[in-house]
Amino acid sequence: MSHSGARRFVESIAARWEGAARSGRWSDCLALLWTYLDLLASLDLSGIRLRRRLRRSEAPLFLVVSHHHLARAGAIARLRRGLNVRTVCLIHDLLPLSFPEYFKRDWEKKYRRLALNLARFFDGAIVCSESTADAVRRGIEGVMAGRPTPTAQPSNLSIRVAALGVRTFPLRPAGMRGAEDRPFFAVLGTLEPRKNHLLLLNLWARLSEAMAAPPRLLVIGARGWENEQVLDMLERSRRLRGLVEEHNGLCDSEVGALLHAARALLLPSFAEGFGLPLGEALASGIPVICSDIGPFREVGRDAPEYLDPLNLPAWLAAVIDYSRPDSARRVAQLQRLAQWRAPCWADHFAAVAELLDQVAARSITIASQIQDAKPGSAARERALQTVKPLPPH
Repeated sequence: MSHSGARRFVESIAARWEGAARSGRWSDCLALLWTYLDLLASLDLSGIRLRRRLRRSEAPLFLVVSHHHLARAGAIARLRRGLNVRTVCLIHDLLPLSFPEYFKRDWEKKYRRLALNLARFFDGAIVCSESTADAVRRGIEGVMAGRPTPTAQPSNLSIRVAALGVRTFPLRPAGMRGAEDRPFFAVLGTLEPRKNHLLLLNLWARLSEAMAAPPRLLVIGARGWENEQVLDMLERSRRLRGLVEEHNGLCDSEVGALLHAARALLLPSFAEGFGLPLGEALASGIPVICSDIGPFREVGRDAPEYLDPLNLPAWLAAVIDYSRPDSARRVAQLQRLAQWRAPCWADHFAAVAELLDQVAARSITIASQIQDAKPGSAARERALQTVKPLPPH
């Protein structure tokens, strides 16, 4: 693509992403169609010149920022072989490998292929947390351990942690009613097993019997997969009727309005790759009660209230305490929030640039080794092996 066309495309998508209000369905579709027509019109037809430039470049890099494209092993192998590029990717998580019980049955197999492609075709990986970095290392070790020789060669993948930048939730728009008549809490995330909504629904079922006027719970997020019991409780439980509300079509400003009025955001997840809602809530000055898991600790540090995601009595006690107007625990967290600093995009891209420089420098070094070594020598073969992708299966 031309540089100007790429910039127009990114700016158009950003404008749609940041929009607080939605337009009608047909006008929305037409606007999106126009965006992609502009994208097609911006395609750079100078592919031959681009190939020549890449071949002359000392260390061309190809960056993949979507999990979907990591599965395209053939295309990535052709890029490496035909243009001699180094490849770097962005990995948010490999949770289906570490926690297959929370995902559909075929997801573990799919992510094993992704881990294998990482080992075979990539020189660097950008990850958003140390927990994801550890998962990538374990995933690669697991898939490579069972590979037959000679394809089971050690991976030369460089991994760099670059925490995602965190922004605040939009401030509450004027005139929007936030349900201040009774205290309420919110949980934000797709309704799927690893988010542990079931703990909160059981908690609110107990609150309905233990308190004369229990706080409410707002469940914010789309319906995901394998959540039949959660949906049954939301739709059929008499104890939750009038106490638990489901919201699955809100824009960012509407979510922000509700969270700014909530007593706390509840995140009882079993597993996460990063914890973006946690960071956004803390950046917005919103108290958070969350699971005591590695990614949340990395993002939240000392600010949130951490609880075992299986300890229902502890969550019950925390919710009852935070619902009180004079809650000492909530006031203490608000004081901790004043000292918390959000991860920023400048630090993220500094880490990304450092990794790209490292991969490029390694590519130049290997190219020099190949050029200096004698044809057919062991040193030349070792250097060549680090450049060529492993043979496809």
